[in-house]
Amino acid sequence: MIFVTLGTQAKDFSRLMKMVEDLVREYGLKDVIAQTGHTQYIPQNVKCIPFVPVDQYEEYVSNADVIIAHAGTGALFSSIKKGKKVIAVARLAKYGEMVNDHQTEIVRKLAGEGYILDGTNSIIDVWKQLDTFSPRPCDFECTLPQEIGKQIDEWLK
Repeated sequence: MIFVTLGTQAKDFSRLMKMVEDLVREYGLKDVIAQTGHTQYIPQNVKCIPFVPVDQYEEYVSNADVIIAHAGTGALFSSIKKGKKVIAVARLAKYGEMVNDHQTEIVRKLAGEGYILDGTNSIIDVWKQLDTFSPRPCDFECTLPQEIGKQIDEWLK
């Protein structure tokens, strides 16, 4: 199963859904589910659901063979932590998908480190790499809560 997630941001991301539609047509893909958020474009041959509860989202991520995701950190990191093959597509300011291009930096960094594939310009081109792509295992963790705890302990002494 291929799971596409566009997040919950109140911005249209029809560019990604059109790429998904082209991918489905090009490869004859059948089992594609998309969480579309506020995106208006509904591609053919894709089961589209605007919003899903967290438990359903986690189930889709767990069951997916491939995840095609907007470049929100929540979507990316939850998929990376589960060891999934992820194609990330950054929202771009020039199309009004985001106020700036910070997502391109996130995608470039994570792709450069081997965690994901960068599909910002073409998911069809990147799709060809999936057979040989083995995502880097999640080897990072957020230590901020522990650091804050240490600081609080120091202040309380």
